[in-house]
Amino acid sequence: MTPKERFQAALNLEKPDRIPLLYQHLGGGAWVLESCGKTLEEGFKDPKVFAKIATTAQKLYGFDNVMAGWGDLLVEAQAHGKRWTFVSKDQYPRASSYIALTPKNIDAIQPVDPIHDRYWSVQLKAAGILQMKIGKDVEVVGCINSPFIIASETIGFDKLMISLLKNPALIHKLLARITESAKIYADRVANDCQLDSIFIADGTAGGDQISLDLCSRFDLNYLKELIDHCHLKCLKTIVQNGSSAPYIDAQVALKPDAIHFNNRVVDLEKAFGMFRGKLCVVSGVDHMELLLRGTPGDVEKETKRAIDLFGRGPGLVLSGGSEIPFNAPIENIKRLKQAAERYGRY
Repeated sequence: MTPKERFQAALNLEKPDRIPLLYQHLGGGAWVLESCGKTLEEGFKDPKVFAKIATTAQKLYGFDNVMAGWGDLLVEAQAHGKRWTFVSKDQYPRASSYIALTPKNIDAIQPVDPIHDRYWSVQLKAAGILQMKIGKDVEVVGCINSPFIIASETIGFDKLMISLLKNPALIHKLLARITESAKIYADRVANDCQLDSIFIADGTAGGDQISLDLCSRFDLNYLKELIDHCHLKCLKTIVQNGSSAPYIDAQVALKPDAIHFNNRVVDLEKAFGMFRGKLCVVSGVDHMELLLRGTPGDVEKETKRAIDLFGRGPGLVLSGGSEIPFNAPIENIKRLKQAAERYGRY
């Protein structure tokens, strides 16, 4: 099978030749940038450089997709008025100021067409380049943060959390407008770029950050709206939750095509038992303890454990628990791929 055929088979709950691997954002980016001779800042500003970095990552690590989107948490937020700055050519940009939460400022925030934004458009244009150059054989996955994450990075997380209780109407207005921007992004990904799948990061949906009641009203409510819209555009949805106490059940109830979590923070056997055969499960080998600080043997052991627990049915994808750290040992990243090939054959 080609990487694309393998990846899509898993999303469709069909058996591929082996378990595929999902590459998230710019995992292990130090080695990718070194290999292609480009900088992260160049990738943010030039779609051709972005595409080159992405294709280099696929060749270097051999995962079954490229992700047409990265930028930590800030690309969509800056499109809605948040200020950022590049502090280093090979580091993600950092926030320099947030939008003040006032009725006037929120009224001024209108839905954004990403193709007209200086930075968000780079990812869309790169997606088109990637789809044209390698999309026949490699899955090109769109990428966006959930509306709640975008809102938290637009006005600041602490301010958002306080305002859920003090000024909920204003937050709903902000989330509604950001959700419209996210839908336009999905339209562009589906119509202009001709992609088949989209990755939605929603790591704020966890008990370590928010109550389930508030999460349902302000996070999951708008996430569902985005998922439903993606499905109308025939986009497969992969919802990722990097929380240490994720509300996975609540996210699965929104009917994404795949759910992605960190193996270390869930009862893996229980999670597999609940979701196996119902949707695709992206099983994430812990990115901080194992992929960053562990040995290749540790990575292989955890990969085999996940495969053995899931069993031989279709619908399993392997990945890091979240974006693989920038300086994670390259031997660990490659061992994840090797372990999938060794133990993940159907």
